[in-house]
Amino acid sequence: MAKRLANDEGIFAGMSSGGAASAAVRLCEELEEGVVVSIVCDRGDRYLSSDLFL
Repeated sequence: MAKRLANDEGIFAGMSSGGAASAAVRLCEELEEGVVVSIVCDRGDRYLSSDLFL
């Protein structure tokens, strides 16, 4: 999801924010109505040396 946020939305997020966004998307698929909020609380720059954005 962190890759998807970067590629599709221009949000450079880290692993925990990607996980939170993934959970929010799954929750949205289960709900019939309402608002789901996910907070992007970390940046992706510290993961540039990892396999996350390869």
